[in-house]
Amino acid sequence: MAETINITELPLDILVLVFPYLDARSFLAFCSTCKPFQQPSIRLDPAYWSFQSRSTFRIPNQPVVQHDGARWQKMYKRLLTQTRVYTWGSEGNNRLGHHTNARSCTSPQEMHGAREMGVIADLQNGGWSTTILNSKGKLYSVGLLDGERSWGGSADPKALTFPPGYPQFPAVGAAAYNEPTIAIRQFSSGRSHILGLSDSGRIWSWHSFDNPAVQIKFVNIDLKEVSSGGSKLANSSLFGTVKQVVAGWSYSSAYVHGVGIVAWEPLRPRAARHGPRRVRSVPRRLLQRDPEPEEPDTMLLLENFELPKTGYQRPKGAVRESDHDRALGEEVGQVKNHIVLEHFVVFVTDIGKVFCSRLDEKDKADNILEICAFGGEIGKLLDVQGSFRTFAVFSNGSVVIVEQDYLERIWNARTTNPSQSDVAGLKYIPALQHNNIVSIAFGDYHFLALHSTGKITAYGKGAEFRDCLGLGTLPAARLRGFNSRGITQDGYTRGREVWFRKEQQEWLDLLESGGKDMQEASERFALYAQGNTNVGGELSEWIEQEARAWDEDMGEDGLGAYFALRVSAAGHHSGAVLLVNEELANKETNYDWRNKSFPRLKLSNGEEMPGSVPIDEWREGRPELQLDWENA
Repeated sequence: MAETINITELPLDILVLVFPYLDARSFLAFCSTCKPFQQPSIRLDPAYWSFQSRSTFRIPNQPVVQHDGARWQKMYKRLLTQTRVYTWGSEGNNRLGHHTNARSCTSPQEMHGAREMGVIADLQNGGWSTTILNSKGKLYSVGLLDGERSWGGSADPKALTFPPGYPQFPAVGAAAYNEPTIAIRQFSSGRSHILGLSDSGRIWSWHSFDNPAVQIKFVNIDLKEVSSGGSKLANSSLFGTVKQVVAGWSYSSAYVHGVGIVAWEPLRPRAARHGPRRVRSVPRRLLQRDPEPEEPDTMLLLENFELPKTGYQRPKGAVRESDHDRALGEEVGQVKNHIVLEHFVVFVTDIGKVFCSRLDEKDKADNILEICAFGGEIGKLLDVQGSFRTFAVFSNGSVVIVEQDYLERIWNARTTNPSQSDVAGLKYIPALQHNNIVSIAFGDYHFLALHSTGKITAYGKGAEFRDCLGLGTLPAARLRGFNSRGITQDGYTRGREVWFRKEQQEWLDLLESGGKDMQEASERFALYAQGNTNVGGELSEWIEQEARAWDEDMGEDGLGAYFALRVSAAGHHSGAVLLVNEELANKETNYDWRNKSFPRLKLSNGEEMPGSVPIDEWREGRPELQLDWENA
C-alpha cells in the first residue's frame, strides 16, 4: 500500500509548482488552512505574487524587485481600484492629456479620462505622445505620434485600432474578453512609432493614431505564435516565439527566441493628415501582402537584420549542446534584456555581461562589443534601461548612468584599447547608489528614478527642460535644488522627490515668499537668494526631509497615499502610473505647513542662519552633501 504523505510535508520547491494554478482568492484560502502555510516563504511567495500581478493586470516584470513577495502582494490588492495616471512637462500637441491651454505643467496632474480605461498596467512617453496599456491589453494614446509630419494632437485618450476584420475591444467594464492576437501584453513607444506584442506573440506596429496597426513579419524568420487559447505547453519549444519588442529613436526591434535581437527601420505613414500632402512610396524593404488597400494589414520585411551572437538559448534538462553553442554560452550567454538607443543596441546576458552593437547606416550590425566596465559574474543581478542617448546599468544595488558618447569612444577604440581603460563617461550619482532603485526613465536632458518605496526622484540639466522634472514652478523650485542656470545638483543623498500632493507645492510657494513672516526672515532669505551652492543645497535637503512628514501615515499596507508603479519620460515630458489611496490622500495632515517660517538652519560649517525664530532641527539627521561628486 502506498504511503500517504501530508501536503504540509511536501518541500517548498514542489508546492510552488502548484501555486500558479490557483487564483489569488484560492491561494489565500489555501494558506489559511494551517499554520505552516502562513509562513512568509509560502504566503508571500514572490514568484506567485509576481506571476499573478503580471498575468492578471499585465504589469511589466521588474527584475530588480522580482524577489520582493510582500511588495507584489500589496500591489496586487490595490491594483483593482487604485491605478491613476499623472503626467507633467510640455503640454505641446496635448501630449499630457490635460484639458488646458497652458504651455507646460511643472508638477504632476492627473490625465483626463484615464480612470475610464480600467486598471492601468503600463505607461510610456513618445516624442509627442503618451500611451497607456490597460489590464485587458488595450492601448490608448494622447498627443501626436509623429510631430514632424503633422500637428495638432488630442488631449482625449484615443484607443489604438487594428485592421478591419479583427475583433474589436468592447467598452471598459463589459464582459470578460480575450482575443490573443490583438490583446497587447507588452508594448514599447519609440520617438514616432509604437510597437505592441500580443498575447499570441504577434508583432504590431503603429505609425499614426488615425490608422490601424500593421502586423510585422519577416521574410527570413518564421515567427511562431501560441495557440488560440493564449497558452503554451511548458515543455514545448520557444524557438521562433517573440519575447520582447523595443521601439527606439530610429529603429524597431524584437527579441526572438533562438534567433536573437532582430532590428529593422520603423514603418512610415503614407501622408500627413493635415497640411501639405506628402506622397509616400513604400520602401523596397517592405512587401505589402495586398497592394490595393490604402493601408495593408501586414508588412513583410525584406531587410531586417540580426545582431550577431544574440540567439543563444540556455539548454534545459538533458539536452546536449554543440561545441559551438557551449562556447557561445560561455562567451556571451543568453540575452535577458535589451534597449535601443539612437545609434546602439545595448543588451545584458545571464552570465553578468553587458554588450553593445552599433547600428550603422547600412541597416546592419556587424559585431558586438562587451562593455568591460561591468565585468562578468554568473548570477549577478544585472539590468539595462534607457533610450535615445542615455542608459543605466543596474548591478547589485548600484546604478551607473552612461551616455551614448561613451559607447562611441569604446567602439571606435575597440582595436587600439580593447580593455577600455581610462575611458571617461560613467556617472555614479550618489543618490542612485543602493537606494532601492527599480527603474529609470530617460528624456533628452532629464531622467526619473522609480524606487521600490513607490517614490520618484528627478534629475536633469538644462533650464528649458526643468518642467519635465515635476519639481514645481520657478522661483519656488530653486528651493528644491535648481541653481541660477536651471540645473539640478546630482550630489544629494536622497534625490529630489516628485510630489503628488498640491499642498506640498503650496507650502513651497509659501517658503519662497519668505514664510509666515517675511520681515523676520529677510536676512536669511537674502543669504539663500545670493545663490550660495552650499546654503541652497542644505536648505533643499532640509525641505526634502520636511516634505516626507506628509507620508507619516502609510496606511495598513505600508504603501502610503501615493505609490508609483511605473515611470516614463521622453524629450520634453514625463508620466507615471500610481496607486492612490484616496482616503489617505484626502486625510488632513498633522503637518502645520501654513504657519511655517522660512527655514533657519545651523549650517554644516557651524554658522547659524540669522533670525529670531528657533533653529530648525533635521528630522532624519544632517546628510552628507557631495555637490562636487563629479570631481571626486
